[in-house]
Amino acid sequence: MFYYVVLSVGVIVSFAFCCQRSKGYSVKNLLFKSVSSLCYLLTAVFALIDNSTAYTYGSLIIMGGALGLVGDILLDLKGIYKSEEKTYLNGGFIFFLVGHIFYICAVIYSLKIKWWLILIAAVVSVGIGVGSILTANIMKVHYGAYRKIVAVYVSFLAMTMVTSVIAAFVSGFQKGYVLMMIGAILFLLSDAVLSNTFFGRGKDKPIHLFVNHFLYYAGQYLIAASVMFVK
Repeated sequence: MFYYVVLSVGVIVSFAFCCQRSKGYSVKNLLFKSVSSLCYLLTAVFALIDNSTAYTYGSLIIMGGALGLVGDILLDLKGIYKSEEKTYLNGGFIFFLVGHIFYICAVIYSLKIKWWLILIAAVVSVGIGVGSILTANIMKVHYGAYRKIVAVYVSFLAMTMVTSVIAAFVSGFQKGYVLMMIGAILFLLSDAVLSNTFFGRGKDKPIHLFVNHFLYYAGQYLIAASVMFVK
């Protein structure tokens, strides 16, 4: 019961934040964002309470979500304190990257995915990470000194998505893994928008900020909700 209450309240709060985010960065918005991120984390917590059979999967998802919450805060601090922009951005990359490692481990461990499927996922993911750098000029984004960390981060982000897609097929499209797959895809799309916002030009308008956060929270809530349905 509490799961559905927290999920419902969280979705409303997070949508309100997405609308508020279009007004830009501020300490007020940082606090609002922190509450929104806490809501998706609590969604995963209460999902695990209701579905304790998914203990390992749920625990790893919660850890990934907690790291994402810290990453959310760091990325907003980047927008508020411009003089420390590089420090906060690198910190955000690192926390989200480690968070994705927990997401990946949750999927792989819970289904005991075969090693050769994991290897295929890793090769495809590294290809996506490297490809994001090689196509930077075509996409009109300028990573500059962040090229290496972007390539590594995108590889792990892609790994979450690819392993989730594999998990959906391996599980026979079990509801929990389908939710995880859709959430991972939305997360990737969110970061594609964010990449243009941070490293592109003229793509940090209110609509871009709204779309970025809408996709992000939709992805995180679906990943959190997957805990409720994984068997």
